Amino acid sequence: MTTLEKKRVGIVGGGVIGCSIAYHLSSLEVEATVFEKDQIGSGTTAKSAGTLCLLDDSLPERYFDQRVLCLRTYGQMDREPAGAVGFRRSGTLVVCTSKEGLERVRKHVEMSRSAGFSAEYIDGPEGLRQYLPDLDTKKALGGAYTADDGYADSTAIAVEYASKARQNGVRILTGTKVTRILKSGGHVSGVETTRGVFNFDLVVNAGGPWSNQVGQMAGLQLPLWHTKAEVFILKPRSPLGYSFPILKYPAWYARAEGDNVFVCRSHMAMDLNNPMHAGVWDPDALPPKGGTEKYFLEFLFEQLSESLPVLTEASVVNDWVGYRSVTKDKLPILGESGFPGFLLANGPSGNGVILAPGIGQELSRYIATGEKGHLLQTCGLSRFL
Repeated sequence: MTTLEKKRVGIVGGGVIGCSIAYHLSSLEVEATVFEKDQIGSGTTAKSAGTLCLLDDSLPERYFDQRVLCLRTYGQMDREPAGAVGFRRSGTLVVCTSKEGLERVRKHVEMSRSAGFSAEYIDGPEGLRQYLPDLDTKKALGGAYTADDGYADSTAIAVEYASKARQNGVRILTGTKVTRILKSGGHVSGVETTRGVFNFDLVVNAGGPWSNQVGQMAGLQLPLWHTKAEVFILKPRSPLGYSFPILKYPAWYARAEGDNVFVCRSHMAMDLNNPMHAGVWDPDALPPKGGTEKYFLEFLFEQLSESLPVLTEASVVNDWVGYRSVTKDKLPILGESGFPGFLLANGPSGNGVILAPGIGQELSRYIATGEKGHLLQTCGLSRFL
């Protein structure tokens, strides 16, 4: 991309990724405006588990630096001011049921230690119960544990990014829906919104589950699907009596939610060819609460009966569903769209909170200087063309 003498950037979407981009652009003194049709950090960001895990299989190992970056970024953000993003250092316990899983977490432990974090490889099922006493280990081969992982409030992260961006001069317009992408001479030139027309040198699609719709406004069909993040908050019959870590199984995960337990099916277990798992749906039709389907709850309770039977007697006290924007290879689509002036920050595939710091840094640097970092070099739209 040829750098411009003056850059005015419009960002469509005020979720965690859009707000990260806005903040990092403001630190490079690029003029930016964020358009959010609802409130900052609403949509899928608000329905995220917010888990920040070194030990996880949702990103290939070549992106391990993104896990390190997010932990350090949000840890620092939570200290300025104290508790700003609700970061809880809960630790993560990964349970492996295959030899392939064991080999993967062994590498993750080594990389975590090399990055200065604590991590322990657990060779055999016996050591797992040290970190989760109620665990049924009959099907477990071993796993790994780190005390340095945790989770944060995803909406609070987006709000904090937006606040810092606003302090640096970014214009953030909430309750403002983008209705049209404008073009002039074959170049995207701005947006039409419910608050009028705005002219820009560049427009960034950071629409989360609305990314397909935003792309279509520019005449672009993106290779994106939705998968369902169906969340159930379980209240144990009796207090567990110990600190519940982030628990990672191949097909589902859990974490503490106060005195309750947050459980959700892993996006890595979703089948894009199964219409119950994946499709292109209307995110505006999702209710703020509820909307979950019985078969997802049945799946989770089947998994719990084999691994954490104490929770099969729990009651469901809350539930909701969000749509993840995903690609076939479960990596984001970043950078050039093929339409001059229209950039992409789409399809984080369940890793939006983890990737937001890196996407914000790299895309803003690209806009300011034309330099492509590792994410932009490897996650371009061209790999699907």
